[in-house]
Amino acid sequence: MRWVFLLCLLVVAGLGGVMTLLVGYRWNTNMQADVKVVPGEGEVMRLVPPRGTVPRGQGELVPGDLADPAQRAAFAAAYAARPNPVARTAESVARGAELYKIYCTPCHGVGGKGDGPVTPRFIPPPDLTGPQIQGRTDGHLSFYVGYGGAIMPAYGEALSVAERWDVVNYLRSIAQK
Repeated sequence: MRWVFLLCLLVVAGLGGVMTLLVGYRWNTNMQADVKVVPGEGEVMRLVPPRGTVPRGQGELVPGDLADPAQRAAFAAAYAARPNPVARTAESVARGAELYKIYCTPCHGVGGKGDGPVTPRFIPPPDLTGPQIQGRTDGHLSFYVGYGGAIMPAYGEALSVAERWDVVNYLRSIAQK
């Protein structure tokens, strides 16, 4: 009877040791087994709200998928036809100037001539005061500020719709200087 008790005790101790090793192994390798979120891989940050949803705040409804070139071109054309809902007042131009300093100056430069401090390392941006840009509609400029272009990044996540129109008003004012 004594040997049966010792054998049972040995089996329980062995199972306890195995369980301890298993818990220790899982504890030490838990981070390796978890799902990793690496910047630049997997799910892409959403630049626009999902199709068919109504954004909260000062967003706008985006009909379609902007990754599709045909839908992007149609949306850009519709956006270009939009009139500027923000009056070009001194306050709007001042707000646009502050936002321009933050988001646009690194590439386009202080005067909008495309001579910003990062331009030697990248493709030179266009002169914002020239006829190529100033000949575009306010809606076209607002679209490019919000949704980006071939090289220009999209600032739709950083700037509200009203702030984009303020930047457009500032761009119109620097062309007059």
